[in-house]
Amino acid sequence: MVSWAITGATRGIGLGFVDNLSADPANTVFALIRSRATAGALEQLAATRKTIHIIVTDLADPKSLVQAAADISAVTGGSLDVLILNAGSAAGPPEASVLAPAAFHGKEEALEKEINENIKANLLSNMYVIHAVLDLIRHGAEKKLVFISSPSGDLEFTRRTGLAALVGYSVAKAGMNVVTTKFGAELAREGIRTLSMSPGWVDTDAAQAVTGDPEVRKFMLDAFHKVDPNVTGPISVGESVAEQLRVIRGLTEADSGKFLTHHGNEDEWF
Repeated sequence: MVSWAITGATRGIGLGFVDNLSADPANTVFALIRSRATAGALEQLAATRKTIHIIVTDLADPKSLVQAAADISAVTGGSLDVLILNAGSAAGPPEASVLAPAAFHGKEEALEKEINENIKANLLSNMYVIHAVLDLIRHGAEKKLVFISSPSGDLEFTRRTGLAALVGYSVAKAGMNVVTTKFGAELAREGIRTLSMSPGWVDTDAAQAVTGDPEVRKFMLDAFHKVDPNVTGPISVGESVAEQLRVIRGLTEADSGKFLTHHGNEDEWF
């Protein structure tokens, strides 16, 4: 039996992980979610698969996460094999996310919110989750911590595409990439491996909300073509999850702490 915990499991990539993993009766899957009110698809899946355990928790509240870890422990007997930190999204004022860095001149309050809210949502909350379940991971067989990142947090990708917006989100993702590497360096002697991973350009509801408009989609494709001239559009959730799981399962000590794509390398983003 392999135990998996996935944050942000009500939709998109998180739900895709739960769906894929729970289909195997050898897995025990913990879906960590904020509320059951928006978890209809997850609830329907869990009703048909005993491998799924839904845990409602607040990723921004360490005390709530202590209880979540206790709930996991009660099922597994005190261990967790793999943590997948999937929860996260662009936070802060919506109007600020479209601004490039220089455009924040004279808008210092908006800049602070853009940075601080994204750090809270995409970095600090992930650290809180790791802290809560780290002892369980120490007693697991796989001993893996995986952060689902974004090319937005990669310097070379940003340089080549010229995408200057999403400042706070990109800073938080890049920062969490570093934090994941730091955890890897700290925990290597315990046999714990860490990984930051891009899921690719994935056809989720969140992605469609951004790139569904034809003009925005063309703008994004023009930028992405500077990195990969062959990209034509997003891949399905199922394809992304399958590729990511292949990388996660094959994670070795040699690759621990790296930021890899869903293909398991450092430059094939699509």
